[in-house]
Amino acid sequence: MSRIVSVECKCAICGATNVYRGLASTNISGGPDLDLRPAEMKRSTMHVWIQECPECGYISKEVSDPSDVTREWLLSEKYLTCDEILFESDLAKQFYKYYLISLEDKNPENAFFAVLHAVWACDDKNDDINAKHCRELAISLATKLIESNHDNKENIMLMRADLMRRAGQFETMIDAYASVQFDEELLNQILRFEVEKAKEKNTACYRVADVTGKE
Repeated sequence: MSRIVSVECKCAICGATNVYRGLASTNISGGPDLDLRPAEMKRSTMHVWIQECPECGYISKEVSDPSDVTREWLLSEKYLTCDEILFESDLAKQFYKYYLISLEDKNPENAFFAVLHAVWACDDKNDDINAKHCRELAISLATKLIESNHDNKENIMLMRADLMRRAGQFETMIDAYASVQFDEELLNQILRFEVEKAKEKNTACYRVADVTGKE
């Protein structure tokens, strides 16, 4: 089970100290989705993966994390309206705002995972239009990380393949991965599975267990 605790943090932007909920521990039963979203119980702890300052609206993994954004920027229309996206989920709004902050901080890795988590929050609310839009944003960031030879490049490549398929970019995905070969056979199995589903124009959610046949 998950253990959520109260933690006191001082906001790096406005200096206000408040009590937040934090994830002390959790467990995972089973393998992840193909975009690496974890299984339960961790799957249901997304609401404590980030903190939002109630005073100035700053969002980060912990509000004590430094950032280049200012209080004035946090009051911008772009930030307050999430680029005028009407999310069905408050959690998706929070992760999208963290994505915007990460872009402002020129941190593409944090931005990628923030908008990916916004995708998951949209999925949970069946907010398909905004889930697709956020997937498209995540695809662009994943490409930048891949091209920069990120340490986790192979996993990000597979995550991007899943994002492209689930966003309906079937032909683009098939073409992009036509000559890709990984050193690890499991990764090749997952990629072949993704390509087959793309050929079927299938946008459904699948887990690693669907590829391997075992949890």
